[in-house]
Amino acid sequence: MQIADIEYRLGSRTETLEDLGALNPHWRIERLHAKTGVSTRRVASPEETATVLAEDAARQLLERVDPASLDGLIHVTQSPESTLPTTACLLQERLGLPSTLLAFDLIQGCSGFVYGLSVAASLIANAHPARILLICTDHYSRYISRYDRTSRPIFGDGAAACVVERGGPGTIGPFVFTTEGSGAPYLTLTPNNGVADVDGPVLFMDGPKVLAFTLRVVPDAVRELLERADLIQDDIDLFVFHQASAVVLDRLREQLGVVPEKWFQNLDGVGNTVSATIPIALRQAQEQGRLQAGMTVLVMGFGVGLSLAGCIIRT
Repeated sequence: MQIADIEYRLGSRTETLEDLGALNPHWRIERLHAKTGVSTRRVASPEETATVLAEDAARQLLERVDPASLDGLIHVTQSPESTLPTTACLLQERLGLPSTLLAFDLIQGCSGFVYGLSVAASLIANAHPARILLICTDHYSRYISRYDRTSRPIFGDGAAACVVERGGPGTIGPFVFTTEGSGAPYLTLTPNNGVADVDGPVLFMDGPKVLAFTLRVVPDAVRELLERADLIQDDIDLFVFHQASAVVLDRLREQLGVVPEKWFQNLDGVGNTVSATIPIALRQAQEQGRLQAGMTVLVMGFGVGLSLAGCIIRT
């Protein structure tokens, strides 16, 4: 079983930390850059939605993949265009995919790619379907004011599409999960009580609480995952984690003792695209020659939920 191919699409509009600084002269831009690792991000234009980004990423991938070969579609997002019917059904029609495939939405955020991968792998392991299109897409900028110093400098908008298939030289798994619903208030949507530049609910994030959760659960999850896979940390060729922010990733790399050569980070120019961060990072690592055939990769998503999901991918 393997991830056969990946493609991605970022929001078409570039937003810089300097742009936000001009709107918020009291912000300490240098300090924000040090914490986020992001000087520029890509966000959706007014004409773009999470579904538009998802469709574009999938169309790029389908230039190399025969749509008729697909028999499953898993759509991961927390910014759905439609909940009734599911957006996966809309994408099946728009992409011209076979009517015989299964298609459903999976509502998950920062750990969403690994959740989707686990579901796809489980379906394939049980004999049907054999080739699944997994799409992760999020449009968090729609929930965040340009005057929100905590969240606006971090989050970008983007989508990634990949094909998970039976066969091939790779393997996917084992997996590890953590769920702490008691932390739900720390990263959530709240009613809009007068935020003028947001049309609808507003994102609230308690950064210190989410960071504390991450630093507490990720190291233990890495150790558990390595044990389940009968590996040691030195066996891992590349660590690709959810691209939360520079301060989060720097602290995790330090805690885990991972050398920079085995650590992938792509925050600047992209931002935190929530469920799409890991597949975008995998594709960019491949483009840079850092992800190649025959490697053992540890991927891990963590955040909203609060939740965590990790797995081992052998390419």
